[in-house]
Amino acid sequence: MGTNPYAKYRETQIETADQGKLLLMLYDGALRFLGHARQALLEKDLETANNKLVRVQDIVAELMASLDLEAGEVAVSLFRLYEYMHYLLVQANVKKDAGPLDQVESMLAELRDTWKEVLGAGQITGTSAKEEKVAPAAGTDRSPKGSPGNLPGYSQGKREEEALQKGYKYKRVNISG
Repeated sequence: MGTNPYAKYRETQIETADQGKLLLMLYDGALRFLGHARQALLEKDLETANNKLVRVQDIVAELMASLDLEAGEVAVSLFRLYEYMHYLLVQANVKKDAGPLDQVESMLAELRDTWKEVLGAGQITGTSAKEEKVAPAAGTDRSPKGSPGNLPGYSQGKREEEALQKGYKYKRVNISG
């Protein structure tokens, strides 16, 4: 059988996205899987609920791993927030309780909307000091060469490299389905 054209399109879209767009895609994927998990819990489909909650946990772990904690208080605060979300997701999965998902969904949606606004504002104003702080840096993202700026607190793969040196294992997250 041939490759699914939609899957190939999504793969290409992810591989060529700049760091800001990837961040938004992670948030959107987490929110989508969270909704599926909630529905599965309500329908008592525990296997699907587990699978979807694990996907959300993987995305939150990827967000945590991508933070550069040396960038300042914002990155450290985001790490703590992601850590709390991860805890709530594990609790929801273990207890098969959809209650904690409301809080996680609220936090993820607020973060996504905030990043969307920040990234959108940088694109509207053209090249400015503000844009340089939030747009991806050349050579640190998966976008075509020449992308300006950098997302504060995020470092492409830095946390993952540190974790691998310590013996932790991370796997890449599939947000396409």
